[in-house]
Amino acid sequence: MRTHVGQGILFASEAAPVAPAEPVSRALPPRAAALLLALVAALLLLRLGAVPLLGPDEPRYARVAVEMERAGEWVTPTLQGEPWLEKPPLYYWAAGLAYRAIGENETAARLPSVVAAVVMVGATALVGARLFGAAVGLHAGFVLGLSLLPFAYGRAASMDMLLAACVTVAQGLIALRLLGIAGRLAMPVAGVFIGLGLLAKGPLGLLLPVLATGSYLLLARDRDAWRRILSPAAMILAAAVALPWYVMAWRENGQAFVDVFLLNHNLQRFTSTIHRHPGPFYYYVPIALLGLAPWSGLVGPAFARIRPRTSGAERLVLLWFLVPFVFFSLAGSKLPGYILPCLPPLALLMGRLADTWTREGAGSGGRVASLVGLAVSACVAAAPLVLRGQGDPHWRALGPLGAWSLIVAFLFSREVGADPARALRLLRIGAAGTLLLVVLAAPPLLSARESGRTLFLPANGREVLVWNAWRTAWMAGYFYNDGRVRPVEGLDAIVSASAAGPVLVLAGPGERRTLAGTPSLEVVPLAEGPRRNALLLVTAASAINSPAPVSSR
Repeated sequence: MRTHVGQGILFASEAAPVAPAEPVSRALPPRAAALLLALVAALLLLRLGAVPLLGPDEPRYARVAVEMERAGEWVTPTLQGEPWLEKPPLYYWAAGLAYRAIGENETAARLPSVVAAVVMVGATALVGARLFGAAVGLHAGFVLGLSLLPFAYGRAASMDMLLAACVTVAQGLIALRLLGIAGRLAMPVAGVFIGLGLLAKGPLGLLLPVLATGSYLLLARDRDAWRRILSPAAMILAAAVALPWYVMAWRENGQAFVDVFLLNHNLQRFTSTIHRHPGPFYYYVPIALLGLAPWSGLVGPAFARIRPRTSGAERLVLLWFLVPFVFFSLAGSKLPGYILPCLPPLALLMGRLADTWTREGAGSGGRVASLVGLAVSACVAAAPLVLRGQGDPHWRALGPLGAWSLIVAFLFSREVGADPARALRLLRIGAAGTLLLVVLAAPPLLSARESGRTLFLPANGREVLVWNAWRTAWMAGYFYNDGRVRPVEGLDAIVSASAAGPVLVLAGPGERRTLAGTPSLEVVPLAEGPRRNALLLVTAASAINSPAPVSSR
């Protein structure tokens, strides 16, 4: 007798009597859930401080948190003592507490994102279990927790993961309440997390749940659903969490708060490319596929099997993913981390697919997943060759990762047709191994390419003048030189400063040649960093015979 499971009921062929199936468990198994969260947390924490703060943003955000914590400031973020109003304060508060606990270091700066990532994975697994069953919740949790993009941002000193975690908890609770699964307490708790989202990265903390929920309500035309989620307590709690900071920040900074935070870094970031992060409409499609590696092959089959017209839960999860995804695709400014809030619902759809495969077989979807997985793994395997072609001395560090990716994709493709459950277990092991190899390979590679930490080692806290250096190189000084970096306009400023004694200058390659070719200056290189940026000791030629102390201005 052929049988299959659907919507929690066992259906049989016409020739066989219908027999009731065991009810689907909608509670996460404690041991399995604990294993999932422990694995995710362990991978996120492993060698967390081994990689220096990367890019221009990590050291800048970490420095703002340092200044607020040292000053005991809880309202106005500052950078080099001046108001810095680009982002709200939740990350700075959390990082400041971490600094107090374990010191001002890279691990403390990234700890808020680690906690947020674990919360996001746990919330996704829990919501998946309540919507579709425990097995779906666990599958979704492993997909989300063992994918590259959430893993990368879960180890970053930034606000993106905090926002994603807050939106995931809030939207998950709203979804459960909309479908009548959760009780009345769900909405007030969702309100708290909406408030935290407003403090994590601004209006998006409210806008994303409103867009997804509003779209569902408009399509559902269900008056009872409206009544279930209209909660004065949720609104009051959201306002109580977020509004005090917004009011105090506005009172302390006036129109500057409105212009910088609300207009420039929220409205104009969406409507323009003023922050120089453009991208085509389809920008996030490859980002999502590569960011979900090594699970990327499940994305297409997951969308192919959903039935939003017949399943309110699937329709809600689809809108939870699709509406924010389109919103971010329409925005003028684009960065990979922006779509983090879209990944939990996508993981739920992929978890639903994985559960179906284990019960009914993969069919043609397994072949599609295999081909996509092999293609993505081939891209990963090609990375060492690309780095070698660029002359990067650390290209060999990615060799094991590339080989592992190909092996995992091959084993999955071989097993998925005959035994999907075994193939998915192999994929879990492969995903965990992939992240482990990333942790082992990343420090030397990223340190050399994406951090200016080594440039500031000879500075020993003395002021460094910056002349047209790469932003990633010189902004590392916010954290690694205790904030003592100062951009200058050109050669005349450096000549003038060196008249009072030797100065430290961080310069780009062209500017370094200009300084070295200036007869009135003596230039000594102290350190070289990414993109041939260099820290130079610059002395006026007239002062060489009687050098003055290095200026600390």
